[in-house]
Amino acid sequence: MSESIKKQDQSTQESYSPTTPKLLDMVAAAKNSENSQPVSDPVLIGWEVVKNEPCRFIGKTVYVRAGVSDDFCVMTMKQDWVFKELDGLNEYATDDIYDAALVHWDKYDDKNQLMGYTGGRFMKADTPVPQNMDYIDIPEGYIARIFVTGAVNACNMLREKINQQGIYRETHIWNAEVMPERIASVNGNAKIDVPFGYYIACELI
Repeated sequence: MSESIKKQDQSTQESYSPTTPKLLDMVAAAKNSENSQPVSDPVLIGWEVVKNEPCRFIGKTVYVRAGVSDDFCVMTMKQDWVFKELDGLNEYATDDIYDAALVHWDKYDDKNQLMGYTGGRFMKADTPVPQNMDYIDIPEGYIARIFVTGAVNACNMLREKINQQGIYRETHIWNAEVMPERIASVNGNAKIDVPFGYYIACELI
């Protein structure tokens, strides 16, 4: 995958200032808290919209027809060799260190309706791409991020919050499932007692 995602026009308007400006720190605290217990009810850790610098998402991609089970997204997260390879590129790591599954539509058309799932990480824009791996260049823009624990649809929750604040809208270029703790269950089901994140690419209204 050599072509970047098409860059959107950006405004000079200042970014929305969320009530959780240190969301990734909050996630780390929730993940490492000695008092944390398994939960079943949804718990919102925090959400925010941030302006991101250009970056490069690197990993391994699979393509499936739209509407296929999200099990493919889980499958991309189980390619341990990908993350071991990225571990060796620490000098190119961004502040967003978590493993993720990027969902994108770079090969989508009416006939094939292909959706891409890339298991990997957000790396710096100039990161060299290891052999046998794929990448997507993400331009400067806005990202809505949410982290939760418990059985909840984080994607829908984040979309509701984006719509409620009325400053941004989803671009439908890419989104991502973010795992502060790697999925490791035998039956393939994601854990619900650890932080889980969802990102959506946005633009100013």
